[in-house]
Amino acid sequence: MTGVPGVGKTTVADRLAEGLGGVHIDLSNLAERENLIAGWDEERETAIVDLDGMRERLMRIHDSPKGPLIVEGHFAPVIVPSEMASFVFVLRRAPWRLKEELEARGYGREKVRENVEAELLGVCLVEAIEAYGSERICEIDTTGRTPEEISEEILSIIDGGACDRGRIDWLGCAESERLLEDG
Repeated sequence: MTGVPGVGKTTVADRLAEGLGGVHIDLSNLAERENLIAGWDEERETAIVDLDGMRERLMRIHDSPKGPLIVEGHFAPVIVPSEMASFVFVLRRAPWRLKEELEARGYGREKVRENVEAELLGVCLVEAIEAYGSERICEIDTTGRTPEEISEEILSIIDGGACDRGRIDWLGCAESERLLEDG
């Protein structure tokens, strides 16, 4: 599961792990908890993850399963090998709502701008498609929805339900135009 910060990945992954009897792996928390941090990016106000160390640790977790793994993080496509991913869910949120969420979290102006732009352009979707191909990718719009509703949609897809791809386009929305004008 991937998506920019603030789209609901962690909460939804918790619900999915419960529903599937699986294990939720939050890549950011795993990196911090197991000291898989290579440094700090002052400009982006974020930790730099030891990608090789994360891959190795994830493979060890994968080799000792306790149920399905629900791996989430905005950098999941560079950590989770293609052969490990049965389904890839890209959570999306309307950029104007995302902006509100990230500001409420206390993110700095530049970090908010960078993540809102990434959502506008579908950066996480593109990265997921590049890593896994489009067949396994499902986009989920989380805007105005509860984690339970999102989890139910994902469980339905896992059970063979329809999966949406490439239907979310924020750039044509009037709200996005205002965001871009405001800078």
